[in-house]
Amino acid sequence: MTINWIALGQVAGVTLIATVIVVALVATAAKLMDAGHVRQQAGQAPGVTLIGAYALLAVVGLIVLFGLWLVIPYFH
Repeated sequence: MTINWIALGQVAGVTLIATVIVVALVATAAKLMDAGHVRQQAGQAPGVTLIGAYALLAVVGLIVLFGLWLVIPYFH
């Protein structure tokens, strides 16, 4: 039995990149949500910051659902 090291490296690389993207999206959503709440407490309209935060969280949710779809063979 041999190990295909190139394929293993590709899987590790894609996993690392996907993890960084998901964490960056969640961190950006958290930052936007905080900025929206700060503006709201200051008496200003939160503007598009809260909408953007919820949109980013929705994108992350879709990414997670897509990952589950890939992993669970029942859906294929």
